[in-house]
Amino acid sequence: MPSPFSHSAFSLITLRRAIFLALTGVFLVLMLSASSLYAAGGDIEVVATGEDVKFPGNVDLSVTAEGDAGIVEVRLFYRTVGSQIWAYAYPDFMPANRITASLNLTGEVSTYLPPGTEVEYYYEITDAQGNVLRTEPTVVEYEDTRFDWEEVKVGPLTLRYYDQSDLRVRGVVRSLEADLARLQRVLQLEQADEIKGVIYSRRSHTLDAFPQQSRTTTEQQTFQGFAFPEQNLFLGLGMDRGLIVHESAHLLLGQALSDRRLTTPAWFDEGFASYMDPSVKIFSGGSLNDRTNPLRAMNTVTGTPHSIGTFYQKSLSVVAFMVDEFGEASFQQFIAQLGNDAPVDAALTSVYGLDVDGLDARWAGLPSGGREPAPPSPGTFRPAPDTPSPILFFNSWLLGGLMLLVLAAVFIQYVASKLRPAPYPEEGLQPWEDPDLWDDDDSDRDGPY
Repeated sequence: MPSPFSHSAFSLITLRRAIFLALTGVFLVLMLSASSLYAAGGDIEVVATGEDVKFPGNVDLSVTAEGDAGIVEVRLFYRTVGSQIWAYAYPDFMPANRITASLNLTGEVSTYLPPGTEVEYYYEITDAQGNVLRTEPTVVEYEDTRFDWEEVKVGPLTLRYYDQSDLRVRGVVRSLEADLARLQRVLQLEQADEIKGVIYSRRSHTLDAFPQQSRTTTEQQTFQGFAFPEQNLFLGLGMDRGLIVHESAHLLLGQALSDRRLTTPAWFDEGFASYMDPSVKIFSGGSLNDRTNPLRAMNTVTGTPHSIGTFYQKSLSVVAFMVDEFGEASFQQFIAQLGNDAPVDAALTSVYGLDVDGLDARWAGLPSGGREPAPPSPGTFRPAPDTPSPILFFNSWLLGGLMLLVLAAVFIQYVASKLRPAPYPEEGLQPWEDPDLWDDDDSDRDGPY
C-alpha cells in the first residue's frame, strides 16, 4: 500500500508539469502571432537591394524579394536626414513570389533636391498571407556625379570642392577656423551638429544644382549660395571665405533655433548671416532708410535684384545696430527668446523694450515706438492740431474763387456756341483729313514714307 506522502508528491509533480506545458504552448502561440504581426517577415526574404545615383534628377532605388506566398505590396519609407517626418511611396512591381520593385526617389521627395542631401529609407514588404518584412534603415546621398569631389573638414563643417588649388583651400580653411569658432560662441552652441558645404567652381555648373530662380536673378547673378537648414547643407559658388561664413551662419542659426516652430523673419536670418561675414561693409540707418522697405515688411526676400540688394544691406545694418548699440549679451538673449518660440515683437520688447517698428525707428534715428514728438522748446510756435492756420483759410478762398471763374468762362463759351451759325463740315480739317486738299501728284508715289 503506497504511502500518502508518495501519492501527494506524484500529484504535485504532475500538476507542475501540466502548468509548464500549458505556459509553453501559450508562449509559442504568442511568438508565432508576433512573427506575422510585427514584421518578423514570415517566409519573405530580401535577395538584393540597389542604389543608382546619376545627377541631375536620378536616385534609383530597387529591392528584390521572394516568398512562398505571393508578394502583394512594397512600400518605401523615406525622409531627408535631419527631418522628423517620414513619407512613403509605392515602388513599381508586378505581384509574384519573386519580385523586383524600383523607384526614382527624386521624383517623390520634392520638386527640388539639393545635391549633397542624404536620404534615409527602408522597405516594408507584405505577402498575400499578411506577413510583413521591414528592412533596416539605410542612407543614400544624392551626390553631383559630374565631378570628382575632394573634402576638407574645419570645425563642424565638411567642405566639398573640386578644381581648386591646394594653396587656395588651405588659406580659406585657416580663416574659417576662427570664423566658425566665433559663430558658435555668439550662438552659444557648445557642440554644433555636423554641417556640409558643397562648393562649385563655375557659374555654368550651378544651373542644374541651384534651386530654380527667375531669369533676371539668374542672369544678374544675384545669389551666390543657398542654405538648407533642415539638411544642415549649403551650396555655394566659389571658394570664398565670406560666402562660406554667410551660409554656415544660416545653418548654425537654424541649430540654435531648432525648437522654434514660428517663422523667423528673413531680415533677421539674412542680417545675422551677413553680419558674421568679416568682409562686409555696413551702412548706417540714416543712409539706407529712405530707399528701403519698413522692417515689418521684410519677412521674406523678394523683388528685383536691386531691391534684394538693399534688403540685404538694411538687414545687415539692423543686426549690426542691435549688437553695437545694445551689446552682444542682449543679442544672445534675443536669440534665446526666439529659440523658446517667442514671437519676434515679444522677444524684442522683452530684451530691448522695442517692438519691430520701434527697432526700425531707432535704427533710422527717428522717434521710436510711434510715441508723440517732444513738446516744442520755449519761444517756438507750433499751431494746435485743432486750430486751422490763417494761411489755410486764404488758400481755400483763393481756390474757390478760381473755380468759380473757370465755371463762368465755360458757361459763356457754351452759350456762344449755341448762338453761332453751324460751320461747314470741312471746316477745321487738316490737309491729310480733307480729300479736296490732297495734292494730285501724291497718287504717283510708290507708298507711305
